[in-house]
Amino acid sequence: MASIVFAWELGGHTGHVTTLMPVAREMRKRGHDVRFLLRDPRAGADLAGAEDIPRAAAPVWVGPAKHENPLNFGQILHNFGYQYADGVRQLIDAWRERLAEADAVVANVAPAAHLAARTLGIPSFEISQGFHVPPPTMPAPPLRHWEPAPRGELEAGDRAVLAAVNATLGAHGKAPLETIGELFAGRALLLTYPELDIYPERGPAEYYGVTQSAEGSAVPAWPEGRGPKVFGYLYNYFTGLEPLLAALARLQARTLLLCRGAHPALVGKHAGGSVRVLNEPMAVSRVLPQADMVACHASHQMTAQALLAGKPLLMLPTQLEQFLIMWRVVRLGAGLGVDPAVPDADYAKAVGELAGPAFASKAQAFARKYAAHDPEAALATLAGRVEAALARRAA
Repeated sequence: MASIVFAWELGGHTGHVTTLMPVAREMRKRGHDVRFLLRDPRAGADLAGAEDIPRAAAPVWVGPAKHENPLNFGQILHNFGYQYADGVRQLIDAWRERLAEADAVVANVAPAAHLAARTLGIPSFEISQGFHVPPPTMPAPPLRHWEPAPRGELEAGDRAVLAAVNATLGAHGKAPLETIGELFAGRALLLTYPELDIYPERGPAEYYGVTQSAEGSAVPAWPEGRGPKVFGYLYNYFTGLEPLLAALARLQARTLLLCRGAHPALVGKHAGGSVRVLNEPMAVSRVLPQADMVACHASHQMTAQALLAGKPLLMLPTQLEQFLIMWRVVRLGAGLGVDPAVPDADYAKAVGELAGPAFASKAQAFARKYAAHDPEAALATLAGRVEAALARRAA
């Protein structure tokens, strides 16, 4: 059977591995040899099914970011060295070495892996929620619609990336890219829904929805309390964590919060009350249906899972992609967002509003619209796309 590399190059946290994991497990179940090349080889190691998949560090560019607030995907690539021809060449060469024995690549935010696969003549697929797969326009569309984005600046940035990338492609006898988005044409597997796609200008696209997410196994009992049941998944470095938990405690909201690396003092402070802070990953598919609402950072997977369960969201973004997803959900009317720059946010008020019927009705409408979506069927379709590409290559 085939050797398939699952790759992650850019970004942080475990969500990239969580996205790749179901497809990796499915391909292994079908008899293929799978392995991970990850920006952080430790990420997602505690997820179910991860323990027996080989993993190694992916080649990545290490250097200072050029744009503190990138305006489009081209400027994001600048922050990872893609405007430097020598750096791109070395990065792609490193990926080529690691993919020498691979028959296919399945990636989540790994443009260098796609470029290396292109030079090696092996198929590659990008499993994405859309943020890192811009449409093939010149320049790539601006991300911050609320800020000025001079076309000349965006186009110059995209052309710098293309010049660096095309120099390496040309050295390997491959045709140049006309736009950054062209890199993903024909290989993007969009695991999202039109309502959550942060590129409304994408036009007609094939959306697969979300697959079953890798998850933990814990199913803790809900604590006692008189308020709504709140399921939460937040990072320990979120600056509003303690004020949020204090507000939930005052409301006696029955809260189960996954917060990896939470300080023991914070865990102990709420022990025995209506708020439980846990380090152990929970079985989201079993706990979420019991909740009244979800508090999270507006990561795509968690947001989609909440909406598919008909649960309104309190969204607390910590980075741009989450911020853009938050805006989509707010426009949908299925949640409220808190800008991280807002001082003294009134979390209690937000929870109170979400407990009303208006937000829940919008979330439930989303759930009804996609009630027929079968994650297992979507996963089978994704695996079938990869196997069809492998068969074409073999032929």
